[in-house]
This record gives sequence, C-alpha cells and structure tokens, in this order.
Amino acid sequence: MDCPNVEALVLNLSSSNYALPNFIATMKKLKVVMIINHGLEPTKLTNLSCLSSLPNLRRIRFEKASITLLDIPKLQLSSLEKLSLWLCHVDEVLNEFEVDDVSQTLQSLQEIEIDYCYNLVELPHWVSQVVSLKKLSVTNCNKLCRLSEAIGNLRNLEMLRVSSCYSLTELPETMERLGNLRFLDVSGCFQLKKLPLEIGKLQMLKKISMRDCYRCELPNSVKNLENLEVKCDEGTVFLWERFKPKMKNLTITDEETEHNLNLLQLF
Repeated sequence: MDCPNVEALVLNLSSSNYALPNFIATMKKLKVVMIINHGLEPTKLTNLSCLSSLPNLRRIRFEKASITLLDIPKLQLSSLEKLSLWLCHVDEVLNEFEVDDVSQTLQSLQEIEIDYCYNLVELPHWVSQVVSLKKLSVTNCNKLCRLSEAIGNLRNLEMLRVSSCYSLTELPETMERLGNLRFLDVSGCFQLKKLPLEIGKLQMLKKISMRDCYRCELPNSVKNLENLEVKCDEGTVFLWERFKPKMKNLTITDEETEHNLNLLQLF
C-alpha cells in the first residue's frame, strides 16, 4: 500500500494479537496514529518499530492495547508531542534503566495521558527524563501506588493530574522543584495522606483540585501560595478553611463529588 500523503491513520481492531503493518513506515507525512481495539481483551501489539520511520509523527493514541512502555522511548520519535493510553494493559519491564537519553529521543513530547490502565503500579522511569513535558495526566489507575522522586526533574511541567488513583498514598517531596507547575489535581485519591512538605515553594501553582481527599494533611507551607483556587467537596473544604486567614486571595470552591464508575472495571 502506497499512501505517501496521509497525515492521520486510525486502525480499528478486534483481535488478541496485532502486528502493525510494514507499510506504515512509508507514510512519511503521518502526524497522528490511533490504534483502537474493539475486542473484549487488550490487543497485544507488535512491530511498533515501524513507527520509528515517521519523522512527522506528533500524536499516538492506544486504546485497549497491551504494550510495554519501555518500547516508546526506543522508537526515538523526536517529533512526538502527545502520547495517550486508554484501557491499556501495561507489561512490566525488568531492565528498565537500559534506555537511551530520553531528553534527546523524545525531545518534543509535551503531554502524556494515561487513563484506566488498571495494572499500572508505577510510571516508567523514563517519564521523569522527558524534561520537555508540560502535562502529565494519570487517571483511574487503581493500582498506581507511588510517583517516582525523579518527577522533580520535570522542570517544565505545568499540569500534574493523578486523579481517582485509589492506591496512591503520597506525593514525592521532590515536587517542590516543579517551578512551573500551575495546576495540581489529586481529586479522588482518597488514600492520599499528605501534600509535599514544601509545596508552598511552588509560586506558579494557582489551582488545586482535591475532591475526596479527606485523609490528606496540608503542610504549613501552603500559606505561602498566593492567588490560589482550590476545588474540593464538603469533606475536604475544612482542610483549607483554617488556612484562609493566613493566605493571600485564597478561593475555595465547594463542588459536588463526581461519581466515578471505575470501580466497575470493564475487564
């Protein structure tokens, strides 16, 4: 198949195994690849290496696929800007640190979006090396229990969302180095015990969403945050009320809890 001018490719599947066709490597103008599995079980994807030949590839989205996250930096997609995973099964990696300098191989990547990946326990180490990253969103990943201390290396990160991750109990203290962080969303992480001790150093932080975080303790440093908007529910609003007299232009919005159906796992 010869399609040299195609810029977007959507592959709809319904099989347990699928090898990406080799002709994809000839589509040099391709900017967007979406692989959507409509079957009951995640599709095991192979031959991802054909994506390495696409110099203009900007976005990749996998839906209901089984992949190894370590394969992503190995593809050396220097133009990739956004990576999305939805309902994917993430294979474990033993020798994760055997990977090239991700800051060079994924130098254009600005957004990673991971949603409903139920077996994800921890983000791969290479994510913390993508210094170009501006948005990191991990939602509805029930087994995610921690974020790496190395996340503090993401100096350009503007949005961090780890919502509805029920096993997450704490955030790394190295978050105090995220000097460009503007929005933090931990809503639905009802086992979260505390925010980072020096979160008050994040002077660019202007919005925090933390519905259903009634177990979470706030450090005294939050009083150093100015012009902050906090979105919470009636169970967490009291955490912030006591800081209101000490904070400059603190706005607290009491929102109704969103009913999240991710407890009813789809597979």
